[in-house]
Order: sequence, then C-alpha cells, then structure tokens
Amino acid sequence: MNVWNLILESNTFNFIVLVILITYLMKKLNAGAALENLKNSIVKRIEDSKKQKEQALSELKNAEKAVENLDSEIKEHYTLAEKNADGVIKQTAENAESQVEHILKNVENAIENEEKQISAQILKSTAQKALLSAKEIIAEKLKQHPELHEKYINEAIEDIDKVKI
Repeated sequence: MNVWNLILESNTFNFIVLVILITYLMKKLNAGAALENLKNSIVKRIEDSKKQKEQALSELKNAEKAVENLDSEIKEHYTLAEKNADGVIKQTAENAESQVEHILKNVENAIENEEKQISAQILKSTAQKALLSAKEIIAEKLKQHPELHEKYINEAIEDIDKVKI
C-alpha cells in the first residue's frame, strides 16, 4: 500500500494520467482538425492581406503615375486659359475700338448735318433779309425818283419780249 500511495502521490503518475486525458480529449474533440482549420484560416488571411497589400501598392503606383504629370497639365491648362483670356481681351478691345470709331463717325455726321441745316437756315434768313433790304431800298429809290419806276417797267417789258416761247 505504500507503493500505491507513492505512485498516486508521485508527479510522474500524475503526468501520465494528464497526457492520457489530453490525448483522449484531443481524439474526442478532433483537435488536430480544428488546429489544421485554424492554421489554414490564418494562412488564408495572411495571403488575402498580401493580395490586398499588392493591390493597394498597384493603386498607389497608378495614382502616382496619374499625379506625375499633374504639374505640367496644370501649367498647360493655365497657359491655354491665359491665351483664351488674352484673345477675349484683344477681341473686346477691337470691338470697343470699332464701336468708338462708329460712334465718332455718327457724331461727325450729325455735326455736319447740323452745320448744313444751320448754314441753310442762316443763308435763307440772310437771303430773306437781303431781299427785304433790297425791296426797301428799291421802294425808297422809287419814292425819291418816280421816273425810275417807268424805266424799270419798260426794261422788264423788253426782257419779256426777248424771251422766246
């Protein structure tokens, strides 16, 4: 009985019982397959992570390539926009200059027309005043010299006779 107590109290016996128990449980629970499944799952996750990393690197390279010429494209667009703006400014200036010339011509024409109308009015007014003045002078001379009245009538009759019909 001493031997039996000694076996039961010894660590070796306890260790053997524990190994047998773990082996039995592993067979019952199919721990090997579970560990294999867990291992496969971890490997798959690692591979998926590598693929995602490669894909992300590829996208990064594509993005870098797309951004690579961005400065030159921006400069090109800026230059094009500047040229377009210069063209619009030049065209606007030409249009404005043309409109100013057209307005100046219209103003000059209006001034000329006004000058002609004023000249015609002045000429007409002057002619009317000259006629009135001549009429008054002739009337005054006729009053002063009644013999001239008959002389002018005779000259008018002679002029009429000279006209051939």
